[in-house]
Amino acid sequence: MGLHLTEGYDRAPGTNSTAYNPGEPSLNMGLVRWEPKKMPLKVWISPGLSLPELSFSELQKVRPDQVYQMLVTQQDPQVNPSGDPFFGLPVANGWTPETNVQVQAGISEWSQFQNEGLFSFTFTDNPREAQIMVFFVDAFRDSTSPGGVMVGGNTCAQVYPLAQAMSVNIQQKPVIIELSTLVNSSPEKMIGATAHEFGHALGIKAHSPYRDDIMHENRIVTQLSPADKATIRRLYKSKPAYVM
Repeated sequence: MGLHLTEGYDRAPGTNSTAYNPGEPSLNMGLVRWEPKKMPLKVWISPGLSLPELSFSELQKVRPDQVYQMLVTQQDPQVNPSGDPFFGLPVANGWTPETNVQVQAGISEWSQFQNEGLFSFTFTDNPREAQIMVFFVDAFRDSTSPGGVMVGGNTCAQVYPLAQAMSVNIQQKPVIIELSTLVNSSPEKMIGATAHEFGHALGIKAHSPYRDDIMHENRIVTQLSPADKATIRRLYKSKPAYVM
């Protein structure tokens, strides 16, 4: 999630490149990241599509399964002659084709780490092969999080214990990013929100406590900070407790 009305801390001098804890708060801050065998991650950016409205509190537990079921059930030509798994979904108010250019720019903020061999990703036009999917919403109206309708984005993922993933071939459910066209009404805001949410999709689950990091809830930047970079490096060089 991103863009709440939450204060951040100031760093002590000389600590601007110190990594913060990226663990999953609901799993005792256990580390989460993608398995190397899943690389390159395939990212699909929808043409402005808005998923069926849900209570904000339901998104984390419902969205991955909901989208996965769309991908599976809509393959039946008797059910969906068009073959489009998202046939009939509306386009979010405020979306334009230029929005997707901004989203791609935000995701590309993380591309430098491909050269370091930490992970890799690519964009795809085929939603059926995507592991990370981007949808849009005008606003998360019933959010109970700080900031309410000021929430700029949300990322939902199902994670699995590493030991389970190593012993069982788990069917991958896509990671779902949703971005608000209302909150992110300028190119700079959409780029920053996308970079933030893609950081969650890569495995930085907890927010940074510092506002000058892209992964703070109420970030004041649109680019990765030295601490964001240190955090993703530490995460992908560590053995995780959970994987996607």
